Amino acid sequence: MKMAVLVVALLLAGCVNTRPPPTSDRDSTTSGAASYSRDTTDCEREAALAGAGDKAQAFAKCMRARDHAPKR
Repeated sequence: MKMAVLVVALLLAGCVNTRPPPTSDRDSTTSGAASYSRDTTDCEREAALAGAGDKAQAFAKCMRARDHAPKR
């Protein structure tokens, strides 16, 4: 009986997650300017893949989704 408990304990110990959870792309240590620059670059890339007439709209939508209000 003790052997069975030991085997079960060893099997369960092997299932424990020992790695820390992954950090998000948006780290709190990233400065606002660096974050804005990265977001602008990413949105420009997305807009380039949009249709011919939708590039400006795709860029604005992407920036709004990343919490950057359009400049007026």
